[in-house]
Amino acid sequence: MIKKLPLLSFLSFLFFNVSFSQDRYEDSIKGIIEKDFAQIKPEDLINLVPYETRKGAGYLNSKNNKTVLKPKYHQLDFAKPNLKGNYDNTSYFEIDSKTKEVKVFIQNWQIFDDSSVWHEPISKGYSRGFYVVNNSIFSYSGTYSYCPYLFKYKNEYFAIAVKDQKKAVINADGETRTNLNFEYAALDMINLGNDIIWFKYKTTAGEEGFINMDGEKKLVNDIISSSRSKTEGHFSFIDTEHSLKINYYGYSVESNDELSGVLDLLTMQWVIRPQKALKIEEINYASNSEVEEKYNLEDRAGLKFYFLVRDEKKQTSYYIDDKLRRYLPK
Repeated sequence: MIKKLPLLSFLSFLFFNVSFSQDRYEDSIKGIIEKDFAQIKPEDLINLVPYETRKGAGYLNSKNNKTVLKPKYHQLDFAKPNLKGNYDNTSYFEIDSKTKEVKVFIQNWQIFDDSSVWHEPISKGYSRGFYVVNNSIFSYSGTYSYCPYLFKYKNEYFAIAVKDQKKAVINADGETRTNLNFEYAALDMINLGNDIIWFKYKTTAGEEGFINMDGEKKLVNDIISSSRSKTEGHFSFIDTEHSLKINYYGYSVESNDELSGVLDLLTMQWVIRPQKALKIEEINYASNSEVEEKYNLEDRAGLKFYFLVRDEKKQTSYYIDDKLRRYLPK
């Protein structure tokens, strides 16, 4: 026992020094951030718009485009309503929207063990439709090319099924929905929540557009051909557990290799029509209240949305609004 004391003492000393060093480092980063944001009033945090340069990220004031934070940060988000950002790729911070209190966090990647058991769905040649157990398909008809894609609509299970390279929406009995039978070469679901579901479709005859669960079609042959739909984004913060999922609240970035635009999936109207001039990559928003944890489309009216544009020639990015106003630092 006596021989172990020096080792225990050494380990305790080492742990104390590591902890002490990290605390000192966090305090030093906190001091830098407090100094950088000293001239920004709490009520002005909602007006901050991130911008990027080759040196890093900074903030400008959306009211006058004046730079209020130099581009020496790694990544910055809009106020929601607290302000979150990444100082140097390992040090993260959060500024309280009311008191401007700064909290600093050191990156701590966490790996989560997924102990859930997954069972391979069973294909049965004699069955119809599909059978659900514990919110997943247990078995399905052998007439489909592979296991259908399951989703829920108004508390009822439906699925996208494929047969002979044609897609359709079916219920558990294998019955197709109106105007959603096996005549689609592409049928990509966009679930906005609140039982609002659209499918971006392409028929075997070449018609393209959007169709909902009632079989109503919109923007027929008025979409970006072979486009990708992006309805949510991501902001990395501290670790896996604390990173933020950014919902686009019914907006979608529609793009292919040549064109991009922003579509409002609630009104089915183009906010920014498809064009080559602007390469729109993401959508973000500022908010005076916390809305991420209780995502609801009804909150959309209280949010200020911005659209991230990538300038490939200058290798930088900047935000615009729905009026195409550019937020570039003066």
